[in-house]
Amino acid sequence: MVFKNYSQKNRPINPRDTMVPDRGIISFFARHKVAANLLMAVLILYGAFGITQLKRQLMPDFGLELISVDVEWQGASAEDVESNVINAIEPEVRFINGVKAVNSSAMEGRASVNISFKEGISMTKALTDVQSSVSRITTFPQEIEKPVITQILQRDEVCRIDISGPFSEKTLKFFARQIRDDLIGLGLANVEFEGARDTEIWVEIPSDNLKELDLTLGQVSSKLSSSSIDIPSGSINSGGISRQIRSDRLARNPNELREIEVVSKTSGEKVYLSDIANVYETFKDNSNYRVNAKGPSIGLVVYRTRGADSLISQQAVEKYMTKVSERYPASLEVVVYDVFADAVRQRINMLLENGGTGLILVLIVLFVFLNGRVALWVAAGIPVAFLAALGAMSQMGLSLDMISMFALIMGIGIVVDDAIVVSEHTTTLHRRGMNYKEAARLGAQRMFPPVLAAMLTTVAAFLPVLLIQNDVGNIISAVPITLSLVIIASLIECFLILPHHLRSSLKKVSEEENPQPRKFDVIFNRFRDEKVLPIIEKTYTKKGFTITATICMLLVSFTLLSTGRVNFEFFDTPESDIIHANFSFSPGTSEEKTERMVKELSRSLYSLEDQMTGQRGSLIKYAVGNIGVSDTGRGSISNNVSGGHIGSLTVELLSGDERLVRNKELISAWRAETKLMPGIEKFVIFESAVGGPPGRDIDIRIVGDDLSVMKEAALALRNEVRILPGLLAVEDDLPYGKEEILLEVKPEGEAIGFTAEEVARQVRNSFSGSVAKRFSQDTEEIIVRVKLPQDETENQTIRDIYLTTPDGGSIVLSEVVNLKKRLGFTKIRKKDGTRQVAVTGDVDPTVTTTNIVLQSVRKDIQPKIEREYGVRLMYDGKALEQREAFSGLRLALVITFASIFIILAWVFSSYTTPFLILAVVPFGLIGAILGHLVLGFNLSMFSLLAFFGLTGVLVNDSIILVRAIKEFQSDGYTLVRAINEGIRERFRPVLLTTITTIVGLTPVLFEGSLQARLIQPLAITFIFGMMFVPYLVLVFIPALICFVNDIREGKYKLNLKLRLTQKTS
Repeated sequence: MVFKNYSQKNRPINPRDTMVPDRGIISFFARHKVAANLLMAVLILYGAFGITQLKRQLMPDFGLELISVDVEWQGASAEDVESNVINAIEPEVRFINGVKAVNSSAMEGRASVNISFKEGISMTKALTDVQSSVSRITTFPQEIEKPVITQILQRDEVCRIDISGPFSEKTLKFFARQIRDDLIGLGLANVEFEGARDTEIWVEIPSDNLKELDLTLGQVSSKLSSSSIDIPSGSINSGGISRQIRSDRLARNPNELREIEVVSKTSGEKVYLSDIANVYETFKDNSNYRVNAKGPSIGLVVYRTRGADSLISQQAVEKYMTKVSERYPASLEVVVYDVFADAVRQRINMLLENGGTGLILVLIVLFVFLNGRVALWVAAGIPVAFLAALGAMSQMGLSLDMISMFALIMGIGIVVDDAIVVSEHTTTLHRRGMNYKEAARLGAQRMFPPVLAAMLTTVAAFLPVLLIQNDVGNIISAVPITLSLVIIASLIECFLILPHHLRSSLKKVSEEENPQPRKFDVIFNRFRDEKVLPIIEKTYTKKGFTITATICMLLVSFTLLSTGRVNFEFFDTPESDIIHANFSFSPGTSEEKTERMVKELSRSLYSLEDQMTGQRGSLIKYAVGNIGVSDTGRGSISNNVSGGHIGSLTVELLSGDERLVRNKELISAWRAETKLMPGIEKFVIFESAVGGPPGRDIDIRIVGDDLSVMKEAALALRNEVRILPGLLAVEDDLPYGKEEILLEVKPEGEAIGFTAEEVARQVRNSFSGSVAKRFSQDTEEIIVRVKLPQDETENQTIRDIYLTTPDGGSIVLSEVVNLKKRLGFTKIRKKDGTRQVAVTGDVDPTVTTTNIVLQSVRKDIQPKIEREYGVRLMYDGKALEQREAFSGLRLALVITFASIFIILAWVFSSYTTPFLILAVVPFGLIGAILGHLVLGFNLSMFSLLAFFGLTGVLVNDSIILVRAIKEFQSDGYTLVRAINEGIRERFRPVLLTTITTIVGLTPVLFEGSLQARLIQPLAITFIFGMMFVPYLVLVFIPALICFVNDIREGKYKLNLKLRLTQKTS
């Protein structure tokens, strides 16, 4: 019996098509009246609920296995801090179980040690171990503050707030404290101050008064400490009532301090502090502060709790800010800027808009290729599968961020491919004359094994990405997890829901009287049979030429990559809206001069805005300056060198899509417009990093022992790399510090009884003061410092200081101490016990890439620097992340191919067929590389991940084609005829999958917003890769099959023998 077939030439139903038994879960859902619809409703509700619980943020959460140890030592040089604090801590913590690396920084007056641990280590135990190790150290100088040991937790910023107005700094701080407390009360994790100077009470006593009363600063400090106390004194029981006794004479303000008795003479005369000292409230010396265009300001950095939705957190802040005007004076200006949620909102909206447009285009293509009812249910399955995946993501604690959305976009091709495979095979069986009930059931049951195998291979391709253990691995680990959830949801939708809907749709088609084939089907079949198939048949009969040509295309693609025509950028990020201008004068420069330079930067910036745009507010959103510290981006301020000679201006620009001026143009013009003041030593302008792994684009470490030699090498390296094209904001982190004066006790001084420690203490008390008391007030620690008047210390040289001898007399410092001078450094960096200097810079992606710059450094610059200065160069930052990521990726690729081979060997019960399919995978790079070349994009880490997704589609189509060919061969067809029938059967679904995937991602490819740049490599890889999929599946694989078959039959061996025989004769 022959049936009319409009999809293929007339062919009877193959008995193989009816051999699948009518049982199992697929059969149950296909024939049950409501089961499929109920399951679909459950998935939709599950996804809808999951969306409400899914937190939205820019990048996924990941653990920070980091513990910090911070120690303050007022007045100490960086080298003193290194030798006395850092060198004492490092040996104790480096060998704690699970320690990965120890990074230390010695700065003037403080030390910072960051201990990073391996993943999987219990951080609670690690914190206890570090605390125990530090507490065992007995060699710390007596004058250091108690070490502060904390575990660094990952916290995402919500926004920043700047508070200014015609108020004193103390009043601004009061308002900032109230706003901070209110925001924390709303459920935000933490709110930190920026530019809020610590309050101190200074007790300034002229040296003449001290001499007259025969006192020292240390003695006055001790008197204040013992007289101003607040301690419990026990309890008593009297008359059956228990009472608490407390000694409370704590002086908490200058007035109370003035009333403290300093000297009580035998004559009964009393000397109070007010009689000999000037007591007043001020701010801690050399602490950083902020200014904006209107004057002094206080900054707040708002953090959300881990797991909280960034958009909801920002909404809470915005709602609170609407009430600020009601609670505070109208003249108080509160500005919210650098809103982190804006980037999240922009990217989510961009992807939703493009996803919606892509879905409409996919629907149009499906309606052209398929019956209207069938196309509707195939298209409906896409959002159902994605909703189910989103519901599962919320249950697993994943977030909707750039990485998970990246995975969801990759899943579009897989979901569409599954649905097309099932629906196309079902409609083919129905057009051959099979009953609609059987066609719906058998179409799903027969396609389940190959589709399941294809899905397993896709999962196998992605799961090994979890083996990448560094920061990059933490960031991209959401890709395989999210994609696996999409695949599982797609399988449920395609095999449990779609068959029932196909059954209903085909029933309607069967009930039509005298159904006529669709005109499109007739035209398409004629085009396939008369135009396409003859060409394809020639390609696999001329298999040698086909295979050679395909290999040549792959070699050309690799050549484009190796010669730099297509570059590789590890983590290509979009343009930032935050720009930093950092500068420093020579150490010792006054804060007033630094503040004038900040104002000059602000003036030149706003002048540029007028020149470039013609109106205020069309380029710059907000700008704020820092005096005393530089700013290197989010969360990086705390570890920077501080001092009154350092300053910065941080600028938030309008969103890149709302302005015409690009960052590169603005930075260049700003640098030219700024009038640098005399004495400036460093001036760099750069944009803040947006997402991706931490660190600068270029981070070269100079390793050595002698700081002076390392500084010379750093300057030489900076000069060498600065001339490389596309390198910006080159600097090193070994800045020269203040001139150091070394004190060496003379033999005469030792004879009197002076020790180096006693001399250092008295000198420090004279210039920095002696800390008499610390007490808490309004959640802030207040320090009472006893010191000489500022005009005395400024006009007095160190030689003229009087020291108090052990017997109570006085002597000039220069008589008992030798003074030596040297130039020191402000900051000394160490890693795992070795000194390092970092030379860092940023790369302009429009000119070059990080890899090209590093290749030039390794080849031309590194040997020269190492040879001339006797140092060693290492690479950190993004280069280190890239090396670690690729070392993990190599292992992941081995596991990937091994896993796919095992799955394919199981499906085909063959050892050779898996090699046939795996051999096609590398050729998917042809389209991806050519696409990046044509559109001028660099390959990136996301391009490689997208290639894994493309591999899933390629392997899926290859499995089903090879399986079809093998089935036709088992039916008795010759290899050539089996290939013809297999191609005829698979041509339509392969072409449909290709077109739907391409049109679905096309809106992302042509998205004009800068935010789309991060994911456009994905679209390029998929679109241009999919353009080659029909060729690889329908042309290259048949050619390979014929080639392998000829080898098995010994044809090439026979031809070789014939040629040898002809030559011999």
